[in-house]
Amino acid sequence: MLCAMENRRASVCRQLTARDLLLFSLHGLFLPEGSFGDWGGSRNDRPSVKAFRYALDPLCFSACLFYTVNRWVIEPICTWPILHEHFNDLLLIPAALPLVLRLQRWAGLRNHDLPPTVSEIFGHLLIWSLISEALGPFIFRWSVGDVLDVAAYTFGALIAGVWWNRFALSKSITRSFQPSRVARFDHIAKHYDWMESLLAGTKLEKCRNALWDDIPRFDNALLVGEGHGKFLVSLLRRNPGAKVTCVDASEGMLEIARERLRRAALPVDGVEFIRAELPAWNPPEQYDLVATHFFLDCFPREQLCAVINTLQSAARPGACWVVSDFQIPQAGFKRFRAQIIHRLMYSFFRIVTKLPASTLVSPQPFLRQCGFVRLRRTEFDWGLLCAELWKRA
Repeated sequence: MLCAMENRRASVCRQLTARDLLLFSLHGLFLPEGSFGDWGGSRNDRPSVKAFRYALDPLCFSACLFYTVNRWVIEPICTWPILHEHFNDLLLIPAALPLVLRLQRWAGLRNHDLPPTVSEIFGHLLIWSLISEALGPFIFRWSVGDVLDVAAYTFGALIAGVWWNRFALSKSITRSFQPSRVARFDHIAKHYDWMESLLAGTKLEKCRNALWDDIPRFDNALLVGEGHGKFLVSLLRRNPGAKVTCVDASEGMLEIARERLRRAALPVDGVEFIRAELPAWNPPEQYDLVATHFFLDCFPREQLCAVINTLQSAARPGACWVVSDFQIPQAGFKRFRAQIIHRLMYSFFRIVTKLPASTLVSPQPFLRQCGFVRLRRTEFDWGLLCAELWKRA
C-alpha cells in the first residue's frame, strides 16, 4: 500500500509539474509589458535604481530554492497540509515572474531592466489565477479551483512587490513625510466639511464660537487661515456691517467660503478674499479683531514666531485676537488621549497636505511678547480644544 501511495504521489507531482510549466508559458506569452498600461507609475517617472537581475534576484533565487526543496525533499516526508496545499502557491510570483520577464526581455516584449511594475505584478497574478483556478479544473482532471490558492498567490505577490520596489517605496514615504514651507489644502478643500463633521462632530464649531459674548464691538476684522468659512458666516450674522478680510493659502478653501456665504444669503460686498501665504503676506491695514481658528498649530516654532509677528502688525492698539486651537492637557488620561490624537492628526496632515509642523507649539509666549494679554480662556472635549481671547494693551 505504501508503495502504491508513493507511486501515486510521484505521478501527481509529475502531472502538476507539467501543468505548472504549461501555465508558466501561457502567462508569459500572453502578458507582455504594457498589457495593463502604466498603472502604478511608468518607467520614465520611476526613481533611478539598479538594473533588475531577473533570475539572479535574491528573492527569485530564494523562492526557486524553497520551491525545489519543498517539492522534492520536504513534501515526501512531511504531512503538514500547508506545505502540500499552499506553500508553493505563495512562491509563485516571486519565483516565476522574474523568469517570465527575462523571456519577455529576450523577445523584445520588455524594453527596460527596472524592477517589476505594479501593472506587471498584478497582471501576471490575475492571468495565473484565472488559468490555474478558474480554467484549470476544466482542462486538468486532477486540478481543483481553490480560492485559498488565489489568496496565497496574492500574498506572495504583495511581498514580492514590496521587496522589488523597496527603494522606490522608501523614497516615496520619505517624500510624503517631508514637509513643505506651507501646507497645501486645495486637494482636500471639497472634503474638509464632511471630514470635520465625521471626526469631530460640532466640537470645533463650538470652540470657534465660544467667546462671542466676550468680544467687544468691532468695525473691521482679519480672519487668517479661515478655511471653509464657518466662522466668517457666524461673524457676518452677528455683525452685518463689519468689513472683513479673509486670508487663506488655499484658493479652494476660499472658494468654498464664498459659496457658503452665498448659501447663507449673506452680503459678500464687505468681504475681501485674499489668497496669501504666511508669514510672507504683509497686512495692508490694521484691524479691530484678528481671528485664527485651528491655524497656528500648522507651523513649527520658528515659523509660528514669524507668523505671529506678521499678524500682530495688523492689530491696532486695543484690538482683540481670538484663538481657537488644539492643546495637550498637563497630566493624566486626558494628556495621554490628546497625545495619541495629535500624533494621528499630524501624521495624516503631513502626508496629505505637506504640513510643515510635526508637533504642537503653544502660541501663548509669542502673543505675550507682542504685547497681548489674555482676557478669557475656555476648554472643550477633555482639554483637547481651547478657545482664548487676547487683547493688545
